[in-house]
Amino acid sequence: MSRTASNIILLSQFFYPESAATSQLLTDLAMDLRERGFSVLVYAGQPTYHGSQRLVGSEEHRGVQIRRLFSTQFRKSFLLGRTLNWITFSASVAMRLIFGRDHGSVVATTNPPFLPWVAWLGNVTRRRRYAIIVHDLYPDVAVKLAYIREGNPLTRVWRLLNGMAFRRAGAVIVLGSSVREEVFKQAGKRCLPVHIIHNWADGTHIFPRAKRDNWFARDHGLEGRIVVLYSGNLGLAHDLETLIEAADRLRVFPKLVLVFIGEGGKKAELMALAQQRGLTNVLFLPHVPYVVLSYSLAVGDIGVVTLQKGLEGLSEPSKLYGYLAAGLAILGLVGERSEVAQIIQRHGCGYRVDQGDVTGTVSALIRWMERPAEMQEMKERARRCFEENYEKKRVLDKYARVLWRL
Repeated sequence: MSRTASNIILLSQFFYPESAATSQLLTDLAMDLRERGFSVLVYAGQPTYHGSQRLVGSEEHRGVQIRRLFSTQFRKSFLLGRTLNWITFSASVAMRLIFGRDHGSVVATTNPPFLPWVAWLGNVTRRRRYAIIVHDLYPDVAVKLAYIREGNPLTRVWRLLNGMAFRRAGAVIVLGSSVREEVFKQAGKRCLPVHIIHNWADGTHIFPRAKRDNWFARDHGLEGRIVVLYSGNLGLAHDLETLIEAADRLRVFPKLVLVFIGEGGKKAELMALAQQRGLTNVLFLPHVPYVVLSYSLAVGDIGVVTLQKGLEGLSEPSKLYGYLAAGLAILGLVGERSEVAQIIQRHGCGYRVDQGDVTGTVSALIRWMERPAEMQEMKERARRCFEENYEKKRVLDKYARVLWRL
């Protein structure tokens, strides 16, 4: 950029050094903007994903200023506690935007989902221009997960406030075309600039590795195995039970192993289910830090992306891009409308199966085992798809152009 870029205030509960995918993506975004000449200040919360240690209230990370505002630190698996985390953090951000002295355009994420309203409030009271990055679209996610009822007055008010925030935004960024249509439903299409910018991964950090050269594969006895990998949050928004049922039927194939890496609200339940079935072809491993991700993802041959039925267009799993970077064939337990399904179909890098379809899942995995050359072709297409579309610099160029206009 030929002249000094403007100040950006990024709002996100999750940021460095939190290990959640959202934190890693937003840390990448903030550092990239800083390198392009923006002055970046982040309002973040205290950690809640893996431990609840208290971090310093103010620090600098590679030129990015971080202010950690007050928020509660209840476990994410505790629904009321998570809601209190959302409320306390959003209230702290609102106070800073209205009464604070920090200057700049605001970039609000939907983590927590009240932040678009807070950005709108900052615009009304202080004329702060703002953009919104939609990761998960509430209250629709909460309705689909049966946390609140459709038709509840709360859902109507929530969508009304969302629409108000979307319409006044300088830009709205969504992760796929189906998400954009859902945003239009809440905000209308009148004068609403909605940009589709997918998530990304760092292809210089995550790339295909042979298992024989991968210490992570050796340490966990995965050399010479066909690894079906699920890496990430084992949470309520993901159809993971189908994988356990499939593993039960596939126990006659000793070379195949299903590996879960991560933590989440469903982990204990899944481990108990695998133990009850006596499954020796399922392995549960703890969350790994980002520096290990290059090795842990590369143990996979097939990467599993899941969503609970009905969440298409409301949430898009970011783990897909790490799988593509590592050169994994993709098994999408997702609906046809999802961005994941469209990417699989467009690039021929895997199979899509309906959520809950155990027979379809088993058939897809057996086909890969019986046709190793086809699986290898899909793995190569996956990496090629990544390099052409979802490499970090390529995607962040799009963010820079949108935020520069803001």
